[in-house]
Amino acid sequence: MEKGFIGIDLGTSSAKIALVSENKKLLDVKYKSYGLKIGDNGLVEQNPEDWFKAINEGIHEIIENNSKIDVRGIGLTGQWSGTVPVDKDGNNLHDAIIWMDTRGKKIIEKVTGGFPSISKYRIDKLIKWLRKTGGAPAHSGKDSIAHILFLKDEMHEIYDKTYKFLEPKDYIAMKLTGKFKASWDNIVLLWVTDNRDPNNIKYDDELIKMVGIDKNKLPEIIKPTDIVGLLKKEISKDLNLPDNVPVVSGCGDMHSSLIGAGLVNDFESLLYLGTSSWITAHVPFKKTDIFHNIASIPAGIPGKFLVAAEQENACNCMEFISNMLGIDQEKYKKIDEMAMRSNAGSNNLIFLPWVFGERAPVEDPYIRGGFFNLSLIHSDEDMIRSVMEGVAFNSKWLLSAVEKFIGRRINSIIMSGGGALSDIRVKIFSNVLGRDIFVIDRPRDSGVKGAALLAAVGTGNMEIKDLAGIGKPYKEFKFNIEENKKYERIYKEFLNFYKNNKKSMHILNS
Repeated sequence: MEKGFIGIDLGTSSAKIALVSENKKLLDVKYKSYGLKIGDNGLVEQNPEDWFKAINEGIHEIIENNSKIDVRGIGLTGQWSGTVPVDKDGNNLHDAIIWMDTRGKKIIEKVTGGFPSISKYRIDKLIKWLRKTGGAPAHSGKDSIAHILFLKDEMHEIYDKTYKFLEPKDYIAMKLTGKFKASWDNIVLLWVTDNRDPNNIKYDDELIKMVGIDKNKLPEIIKPTDIVGLLKKEISKDLNLPDNVPVVSGCGDMHSSLIGAGLVNDFESLLYLGTSSWITAHVPFKKTDIFHNIASIPAGIPGKFLVAAEQENACNCMEFISNMLGIDQEKYKKIDEMAMRSNAGSNNLIFLPWVFGERAPVEDPYIRGGFFNLSLIHSDEDMIRSVMEGVAFNSKWLLSAVEKFIGRRINSIIMSGGGALSDIRVKIFSNVLGRDIFVIDRPRDSGVKGAALLAAVGTGNMEIKDLAGIGKPYKEFKFNIEENKKYERIYKEFLNFYKNNKKSMHILNS
């Protein structure tokens, strides 16, 4: 009987559940969607029970379709920088406050601020954070620590009743096993862990006191490759799985996307294009760039760091604009066809992708998106292509900061994520960046595949070195020099728009 490993990827809009064979082949994937609640003053929440229901349905279907596979482990990945307060029985006390929520912004400004300061951080506090963690709480209020402090300040009854604050992925692990544990990569955005030794991440009492939270409400820290526990008997019975199936903690989606693309060696760079987007790579050093909000943090592979450089808005921009234009039937096929009917540069129409603020290469919750240089000559096709180009311009801005951070030019880029399924989007990215791009096999599923393979590693069935190159065969896109020259001219104006209008956007949105 062939061995198999289940991966669970808890995304922002849907859960992916995959089955990967012992030969590292993706056998089956299921996608289950759920809702998102966006409200006033930066509220963005989800119902954790919807997550678990979606995952339960997906695993049921996977098992029914692959009854001859011997499941030897379950691994987890997904959105991070989210917070679920739970009681001792594992019941959620409030909806999950997810990574887009900014309600804790003012509280974080108080916690991090003071005189004398640099970049709005009191210097002595900043030194402690940088030395121990490699970063500091984001002023946007989108980090997990901001969510917890918001609950403490605004919903103190929930804070007082909370037994543990869990990241989304770790909440799912708890539901499956009954154990309250967190992988050290996920917990990093609490900014209370000492990350100097990538093999020994631990809570730091000085940092915990500095942010003002109760250490007893934090889960036990384990490695991403550690086993959280075995499936609870009632869960295994419901899913028709043995009750001795181990659940491996896994890591955040940024970390897992690298592993699922087969990029396990230092400086192998990935551009992930999904709801949000990131450029990342494993690196052998701990470092921070506070001016571009980039840091190297503990990786999903024990003993390594990875570059965390995430732009807030990517494919969500296309979803937003295509809905505004009333494109719903065969949406993705139609928007690709529309983009191809416009030209490189979209007749000088520039789209600004900051529809929900930005995280990197500038941390700025007040900037906003829109079309710049719009005129009566522009068509729907120009608008659609401009959205693709605007996201790519922001990635070019981010790429320049990442290259300075790692101290080397990234000559070619590996790409994954749902956005990489669109040839026209990848061609635009290649021409805007001036880089050849290699799209991995099954790009939409790199994260969930990485979760399943970490389960194989955590259960002793594979080693990390066995995962190198599993993203092949690649689909190659070479950049066009002439189109790159056109985009260089427009890119300069993209940057100028931010510089010239940043103050106005702050006045309007702060």
